[in-house]
Amino acid sequence: MTLLNIPADFIVSSREDKIEYSFGLTVLKDDDRVKFCICDKSTSWLNPDDLFVDRIQFGYLNPIFRKKHLSREIDVKNSLDEAAASLNDKRYAKAVEVLDEIIHYDPDYAEAILAKSKALFGQGHFVKSLRHYKKAIKINESLKDNVFYGLLIKKASEEMDTFPKIKRNIYMGDEAFRKGEYESALQFYDKALVNPAKFKNKILSKLLNKKATALFKLKRYEDSLEFFNKSVEAKPNDKAYFHIGIIEYFLSMELSDEFKGPLRISKNQLIKKAGILNDVGEYQIALDCLDEYFENQFFVNDKYVLGLNLKLGILKALDKSTEEIENQIRTVRRFSDEFQ
Repeated sequence: MTLLNIPADFIVSSREDKIEYSFGLTVLKDDDRVKFCICDKSTSWLNPDDLFVDRIQFGYLNPIFRKKHLSREIDVKNSLDEAAASLNDKRYAKAVEVLDEIIHYDPDYAEAILAKSKALFGQGHFVKSLRHYKKAIKINESLKDNVFYGLLIKKASEEMDTFPKIKRNIYMGDEAFRKGEYESALQFYDKALVNPAKFKNKILSKLLNKKATALFKLKRYEDSLEFFNKSVEAKPNDKAYFHIGIIEYFLSMELSDEFKGPLRISKNQLIKKAGILNDVGEYQIALDCLDEYFENQFFVNDKYVLGLNLKLGILKALDKSTEEIENQIRTVRRFSDEFQ
């Protein structure tokens, strides 16, 4: 059920070139094109088979914040179009910047990941481009481009042949990590870190994070904590601060101020952070994390429901009104039953 066939119950007015819906959406039609408008925002004119139309299933829209959700999706679609224009103009760095923001909003936005693959290709980062291409196709197989993929395989292979030993070890470590072979990944990262003085602080920090994350996956938490701290010493970064807080929680240590403060982390990590802060009684900071999460997450999934229930518990702990959140939970339950 796409935005082109929303149930008639939601229609406020309808004519051949314009349909208005009760939740604020207006669909304009012009020959074989459509445009979606809401909250003074609109897409460009689109073909009915544009991937945006397929992405925004009506049942996908958040039943609590349907208007806000669709408004945000239109913003993201327009950003995707902006990135496409940058790609066409060979402004690859600008394209990557815009696409990174889209992927932060939705890590599974296959179109954006594929576009980033092409931007990285334009920058000559063929190995990174190949990784992004494979991820995009895994999410949405219909995006396959055999001609691009064939050229990408060739260019990535040529690039890997030029890798110095250190970079090759990092690459092999990343590949092992992606396969869940954490011990093997650790060995490659250790080889790359034989002489850490060779690296600039920013690169050293990222490499130490890689090693620390492999140790974390192996549940070697004390060792992992050591290397996340070394990463911060090389260059302060939110990835390390987040994992330091997680490990401190696992080891029943006092949580660092950096973990409690604002961090640039994924939405799933925000939920995890909020849960930990709730467990240790930092209710207001946990609530702030959840508010940030709900500002950027609209798709109703298991994590979303977890966030709602977590927020309900925190509001009760703070002796605040729970009427609104309880209504939201009931709405989500009805929505889930309707669109199962």
